This record gives sequence, structure tokens and C-alpha cells, in this order.
Amino acid sequence: MILRRTGKRRRTAYGALVGALAAGAVVLAPGSGEAAGGPSAPSAAAPVPSAGATLATGERLEVVPRRGKSAPGFRVVPKRQGEQIGRYAYSVLDGKLQVRPVGLKKPAKATTVGLGSPTRSATAPRAALAAYAVKIQLVGTDHFGPIIQVWNRKTWTSYEVEEEQFGSSGKVSLPPGDYITVGMYNNWQQPDHILTKTFTVKDRGLTVTFDPSLAKETAITADEPSARRYAAAVSLRMPNGDIVGFLGGWGNKVYVTPFSLPGASLRVHEVLVKDGTAANSPSPYRYDLYHNFPGGVPALPKVQVRTADLARTVTTLRSAGDDTTGWFSSYPSVSDSSGVYLPTPVRFPSTVTEYATPGQAFGRGVSYDGGPRLDAAPRTLPTGTGPAETFGVAPFALRSFPPSGAVQRGTKLEVYEPWAYTDSLGHEGSDYEAVQDFLLTSRGTKLAEVKDLDMPAAWSATVPKTQTPYELTHTVRHKGRPTRLSTRQTTEWAFSSDGYSGYNTNLPLADVDVRVDGLDVRNAAGAAPVTVDAVATSRTEGATASVTGLEYSADDGETWTALPVADSGGRASAALSVPQGARYISLRVSGKDSEGSSVRRTVVRAFAGPAPAADETVGSTRITNVVVNNGRVIAPVMYDDPNKAPYTVRYTVTDPAGVADTGVLLHRSDPGRPDAVLRTWPSECTKVDATTSTCEAPFQLNARSMLGRNDLAGEWKVAIWARSLDGRSFTDQGDLGTAQILRETRVTINAPTVPVTKGKAFAVSGIAGIADWSTGRWNALPGKTVQLEFRKPGTSAYTVAAKVTADTTGTVKSAPKAAYDANWRWLLPRTPGVGAAASPVVFVDVR
Repeated sequence: MILRRTGKRRRTAYGALVGALAAGAVVLAPGSGEAAGGPSAPSAAAPVPSAGATLATGERLEVVPRRGKSAPGFRVVPKRQGEQIGRYAYSVLDGKLQVRPVGLKKPAKATTVGLGSPTRSATAPRAALAAYAVKIQLVGTDHFGPIIQVWNRKTWTSYEVEEEQFGSSGKVSLPPGDYITVGMYNNWQQPDHILTKTFTVKDRGLTVTFDPSLAKETAITADEPSARRYAAAVSLRMPNGDIVGFLGGWGNKVYVTPFSLPGASLRVHEVLVKDGTAANSPSPYRYDLYHNFPGGVPALPKVQVRTADLARTVTTLRSAGDDTTGWFSSYPSVSDSSGVYLPTPVRFPSTVTEYATPGQAFGRGVSYDGGPRLDAAPRTLPTGTGPAETFGVAPFALRSFPPSGAVQRGTKLEVYEPWAYTDSLGHEGSDYEAVQDFLLTSRGTKLAEVKDLDMPAAWSATVPKTQTPYELTHTVRHKGRPTRLSTRQTTEWAFSSDGYSGYNTNLPLADVDVRVDGLDVRNAAGAAPVTVDAVATSRTEGATASVTGLEYSADDGETWTALPVADSGGRASAALSVPQGARYISLRVSGKDSEGSSVRRTVVRAFAGPAPAADETVGSTRITNVVVNNGRVIAPVMYDDPNKAPYTVRYTVTDPAGVADTGVLLHRSDPGRPDAVLRTWPSECTKVDATTSTCEAPFQLNARSMLGRNDLAGEWKVAIWARSLDGRSFTDQGDLGTAQILRETRVTINAPTVPVTKGKAFAVSGIAGIADWSTGRWNALPGKTVQLEFRKPGTSAYTVAAKVTADTTGTVKSAPKAAYDANWRWLLPRTPGVGAAASPVVFVDVR
């Protein structure tokens, strides 16, 4: 809520700064409104992104707060880079959100959290009537771990159901009345079901059964033959505003029971991409399709659309200095509910052609693997070609807009500035791999200080009530892998506060912003000059602001060169000829307002220079003893195998001051512009002594969803970064080791299972196959030499009996003579880009 007051200065104020997000929780809250008047009670807590919201699967649940009145959305971030999200059942009712991972071999616990406000004005009071036991169960299938909801169809009171974790039923106690129940069922590698049933409780208990055979498949399809469903969110909205549904990846099917109910609706959001899409082989197009079926679920809940009838636009995704992978996400923005983000893999930099349902607002966002996230306000497009959009335009810098700001509450000064990596087009930017420092002084005397505070936490300090001049410094730094751009940002404010003791008085801060025109898709300058635009504003209503200084540095802020500044209405512009040998350019801009406040903002590595990125080492940090997968080749499985142990990158980091943090990246070709990248999980380090740590970075590799291209088989390079504990040293090197990542192969064997006569020939055959990373299927492997080998009982070594070339179907055949009992197998030796494989062993009994 926005509050206004009058006084020495007319200032705006806002409600609660922070909505806490506990581990494993997600918050959805209504957008803010605005009202005139004096101080009043604070509004509900604003949603705050959280780095620690982890579900039972290890995937991270994120809330995306929105500016203005738009409700926030939530999304699930994969545990491992390049992997698609899992499947989740979710519900929003009685002011609570419940999210549960589904589609697993074993049921997982749900996460439940209260919302900022109820999803409706109130629920009807429950009558003090006799209650009867009602059992709700699924019939005719082996689904388990349901989520079951029950409502009274007249009062829309909801009732808590005790669900059977390892079964398919639930129990609830209900007074007499008319009810509707919705059950969400799933099982391992099976379609999802949202089933409904109406029933009446009279004077005794009863059993209500869901029949999945009555459910119908939901779908939105397009006329593009190469398009397939990548992810979908299917939900029911009940007449009272409650929502239940499924969020799923890998194109999983969702079946819903047809029913008719005024005020209810079925909502389907599907994202289609080109068949064969993977993290390192992204789709050139993206279909964002949404359909609302009013009045319940129709008999055929499917819709087909024509590409020509959709909205079309081209979106450019700039890189943050590094070529990398990431995610493009969207959700349908509807007025009465929050959105669920559906992601698809993308590369940075790249362009994506978007096709979207016309007339429907979609919120969108992009995230850089291992780096910042950018979110855009909901956008509605008409049919036909619309304006292009760009994400990731440098400089990435701190920008303040709700819910954020700095206020004084009596003797408490509170600062909440979460948007640390907003791009210069104003896309809301945050980075969970960042930390922040705050320093508050008055006339040079330190009043309060905090260091290494996680983003996006708020900070507060006790201050005097009297009129006092202050200097507030806010510094944002990466704590994870060094992002090539905006590695450090510092904002220095100088202002005076009158010590107003009321509730939520905005501090009279001045702000400055900067934009650079003339950069390429990697946010790098070329031979031509770039234009640097600076804008000054004031948070004090009615105050005017001006730009007072603009400087650049080609050595990460060691030395600065002033650019000519001629302020005009709070704006200034200057041409900058970037030195051709510069890898990065830092910017510093200063401003002031008519109320006496001033500001200076510094962005280290605001954009890239013409010189290519290279390895960097500052100080004494060293990395040695790099070993991938214990020196063995990697032949990844095509699909997820939760039972497969992760691969590892082991290495040693040394620094006289000790090791603060470190991380690993695998890449193909040049580290600055790699053909493909794979990120490991966070490194786990064991301290050997004060200067040395041994580290291990585990990773799992799903070839189908993370690689997706057969030409990526071969040698990969290992890039590792590390920082010293005192913050004075770091290293970031792109070629510290290699790993052989090869396509998985297999060989079958067919040999006699009955005794054979000694001296007689017997037939042994097999088929050689190889994993196709682009389709997820097994292909024949013709032309390869396969060895037929035997091993006598009691021995360990195999002897080659024959070498056979596979035919066009991958088939190999041989007819050795029976000499003695032996174990036989086919062996496919390793060749460039192709892993080795051995068939099962068959024992041949000779008599």
C-alpha cells in the first residue's frame, strides 16, 4: 500500500519492507495499490525472492514479485543446469499455497505456506452440525500420493482431507450438505489426472470414487509440424477463486474430468518448442499458448491454433559478457490468480521468435545459468507481428522500484534494494549469487555497518531523532562464479533526515541511472564510439535533480577519466571512444537534487570492451591437481537416472589467506565464446590447512536434455574460478583440464544357451547401437569393428576370438568352434566421440 503525508517535505512511504520466505516455501501476494491520506497500518508483506526455498526434490522454488498491481508468479528452478523442471501439483485456497513434487517413484512432501492475504474475502463459517466420515478414493489404477480438496458447493467452505501418502485415497469429516471434490493423482512415468466428483452427505458416511477412465486429455496444439509440448500448467479455478492444478515438464499429459459448474473454469498454459530442443541445442521459436474454458471442463478440452492467427515477435537475448545457457520463462497474467512460470532452454546471446496467444497478457523472464535473472512486466500483443524486445542490455545495475526503497520509521532506518542486476531497459533484475554491504556514517563517524549480507535481504540501523546528515554506502558483489559484467556496484548517498518519528517516511535520496548505446549482443563495444546516457532523479516529491559527473575506467576502477557533462533537465549524454585494448569498461555517474541530497554510483565492468575476454589471475590464488571423473571417460545416459552416482571434478585451491569460494564450468572451444557449456553443482571444499583446500564439484549429465547434439561428443575443457578469503585475490581460468564426453553405446549378444558339441561351430550374433543425443533414441552403429571375446572359467582375462565389422543394421555375426567351456561377449572398443561397450556375458557349455 502507498501512503502519503504532508510535512517539511512531501514524501511517499510504503508498507512492510520484507516478506520472509522460509526454506522450502513460496509466497504469493496481491499487488500493491495506492491511496491518499495520513499514516495508517502497513500493508501485507511484499513477496521477496529467496535463494533458499528448496523443495523435496532439491529444486528451488522462486517467487517473482511484480511492480504495480500485477500479482507475482512462482517458478521452479532445476536442481541441475540444463535439466527440465519436474512435475508438481499445486493448490491455492483459504489463503494458503501448497506445492508438492509428483511423478516420482516415492511420494514427496508438500510445501505449504500462507499467502500475503486470502485468495477471497472470507470463507463461510462452518456450522456446528453432526459430521460424517467420507472416504474419497481412486479406482482402477495404481496412482499414489494424491492431493484432494473438498468444498461445500453452497458456502464454498473448504475442508481439510487426510490423504493417504502411499495410496490413492483420503478421509474427511463432513456435515450434511452438497459437495464437490477434486483429486490430483499421479504416478511414476504416468500421465497426471485432475479428477472431480460431486456428492451429497445426508445422515451417514459414504465413499466417493474417482474414475480416471472418464477423464479427457487437455492440449493446445499448433499447426507447426516440428513443434512439441515442452512444459504445461493445467489448473481448475473454482467459483470462489480457489485454484488446483498441475505444473509439468517433458510434455507430460494431463487428464481432467469433464464437468459443468457456473463460475468454474479450466485453464491451460502450454509452451511448445522445436522437437529435439536441449540446453545446448535450444529451439529457434517458442509458442506461448493459453486457453480458458469457462463453466468447468468441456467434453473435449483441446484447442488447435493456427500460427497465422497468433501474435508474433522476435526477442533478442544479450549475454552478460559470457556465452552461456539459461532459461526463458513465461506465465499467463490473469487478474484473479498468480502465474506459474513455464521455462524453455535458451542460449545467450541469441534471438527467439515468439508466438503467443493474442490478447492474453504474459509475464516473462530470463535467467542466466549461474548468474542474474531478469523479469518483465506482463505484455499483451495483438494478432500479427509486434514490436521486438531485448533482454539483458548493459549496464546491469541497481535500480529502485517497488517493492523496494529506504525509509525511516521513528529511530529505525531501513533499506531494501533487491533489484541489483536490473538491465538498462528496466527489466527487474536479481541475483541470488550476490552479497551486499551497507555502511552508514554521519560526518565521517561510523554509525552502523554490515558485510556479506545475502541478497535480497533488507537492512536496518538505529539513528537519532534529530536532524542529522548521513552518508549511506551500499555495495553489491558476486559471491559465486564471477559474472563478466557488473561484478561490483557501489552506491554512495549523502542526505539529511529530520528524524521524523512517524511510520514509513521515505528517505530523501537522489538516484542516478546510466545507459550505453552502441553495444553488440555480447554487450561489447566495437571500433565505433558508444554513447553513454545518464539520468538523475530524486525520491523527494517535487525536488529536481541533475547529473553532476560522468567518468569511465578501463582498469576496473583503478584510474578514472572524466567525460564532458552538460546536464539538461536531469539528463546528460557523452560519446566515449573505448580503447581498443580494453576488455571491460567501468562507469561512475554522480548526481544531486534541489533538496541537497547527492549520489554517486559506480558499476565495475559495466560493459565489455573490444578486446576478447581472457583468463584472469589477481594475487596469489592458484588451482592445481584437476581431475575429471577420476580420469575416466564420460558416457552419459540419455535420460535422468536418479540412481546413477554423479560425476566429479576434483581439484586443489591454494591462497595465503585461505579459500573463500570456488566453482567449475565445463565448456567446448573458447571459454569466452563456447560452443556448449555444462555447469556443475556447487563445489564442496575440505580445508587441508590455513592456505589449502581440496574441492569436489559433482555433476550429473542427461545427454538428451543437456546436450542434444551428437557433434558435442569429444573433448571438453574445464574452467575453474576461485576467490581468496580476504577478497584480495582471485583466479578465473578456462583451460585447467579436459574431459572426454562420449556417446553411449551398447551391444547385444545372442549365443547358445544349450550345450554345444566340442569341435563344432556355433553361432554368436549381436547388434551394435549408439545413443542419438538429438532424438533420445538408439540408432544402429554400422561400420564399426566389434570384437568377439571369450574367457575360460577361473580366469580374468578375455581373449579375442574374432573381429567383425557391423553391417548397415549394426548386426555382427561369427561362428567360432567349440573347444572348451567359456564365457563369451562382444566388445565395442572406444573410438573418437564414441564410448566403449561390452555386451552381457553368455556362458557356453561345451560337451
